[in-house]
Amino acid sequence: MSEVNKAKRPAADRREIRVLISSTFRDMQEEREELVKQIFPRLRRLCEMCGVTWGEVDLRWGVPDEAKAEGKVLPLCLQEIEHCRPYFIGILGERYGWVPEEIPESLFDTHPWLREHLHKSVTALEILHGVLRNPDMEKHAYFYFRDPAYAAAHPGFTEEAPALRAKLATLKDDIRHSGHPVAEPFATPKQLGEWVLRDLTAVIEELYPEKAPPNPLDRTAFDYEAYSASRRTVYISPQEYMDRLDGHAAGDTATQA
Repeated sequence: MSEVNKAKRPAADRREIRVLISSTFRDMQEEREELVKQIFPRLRRLCEMCGVTWGEVDLRWGVPDEAKAEGKVLPLCLQEIEHCRPYFIGILGERYGWVPEEIPESLFDTHPWLREHLHKSVTALEILHGVLRNPDMEKHAYFYFRDPAYAAAHPGFTEEAPALRAKLATLKDDIRHSGHPVAEPFATPKQLGEWVLRDLTAVIEELYPEKAPPNPLDRTAFDYEAYSASRRTVYISPQEYMDRLDGHAAGDTATQA
């Protein structure tokens, strides 16, 4: 089956839930850790009971530097959003996030809408592409806004530039008026985790009643399909393989051994 046809299949038919997590960087590390280490394993076990493959995508996980994380993930994240549709989690506090000085020209070829949204943060671009510009995300995109008091108690968690604070306020208002579920304000990472667990558990139970799991043959096929799709999104080959291929193409017999 082609990738295009798979993407058009209803989510319930694929028996796969693959969620993208979008948030600002340095002020949300505790929240991402709570989700990745405490909440997602519980959702994965629930999915396994229902014969469903679970996966989460957080491209900033484990990257220590904000600018490097945001700058490197934008092209890949826009691509991953497509693979995770229709599931999206957006988390915002009191930071607008890193605003890239420029966007790679190649991205304008595949995402021409970016020209209309220059000087916006990577997080805002993810939310625009992942949810606000796509009406099909209804009932599958969830947003969580953190209590401003939490940020006030943590240095660096509050945006200092007035222009960025205004952009953040506009982004939050756009999300609130979009009709997508917004839960606010969460006071701690643990409370955020409880809310995410509640919301995604409801999604899983609605789409995949435990009383109707797939037969073993279908379950195996779903597992292989999900695993294959997760490995086809990006591939970075060791340089030595690239050198051997280049040598082979150039007719260098020394590299063909």
